[in-house]
Amino acid sequence: MYLSVEVRILPPKPININMWNRIKKWFTIDHVVDLLVDIALIIYEVISSPILIVMRLLRHFVGEWFTGKIKAGVRWVAHWFERKRAYRLEHGIGIFRTYWWLILLSPIIITASVFGFMILAGVADIVSWIWEEIEYDFFYDDDV
Repeated sequence: MYLSVEVRILPPKPININMWNRIKKWFTIDHVVDLLVDIALIIYEVISSPILIVMRLLRHFVGEWFTGKIKAGVRWVAHWFERKRAYRLEHGIGIFRTYWWLILLSPIIITASVFGFMILAGVADIVSWIWEEIEYDFFYDDDV
């Protein structure tokens, strides 16, 4: 009385294809926008390295709200383009007919964004200068 067992060797599952499918599933507009905004904010923090205590407190209290609003705005723009593309392809409309006003206004939008960032950087520099003056006057009083 012998017991016969059939042994079949199966080829290993392709790990790379499974991983590739998981990565493709993860790459939605929302995830990519989240990732890019987080990377941009980290790069900005690294570039402006000597962060004042006030900025750290402000980042702590407002950071999540601010990051959420930036992500929501970028997501809105990305989904708007996605909807616009679907509508354009569905109705057979050309790309220039759809985005003519955006193409014409893009230099103005970019210039306004750069100037807005410059104004914010200037205001932050003035506020830090005033804070240093207040701190110097408070801790190092020369009237003694």
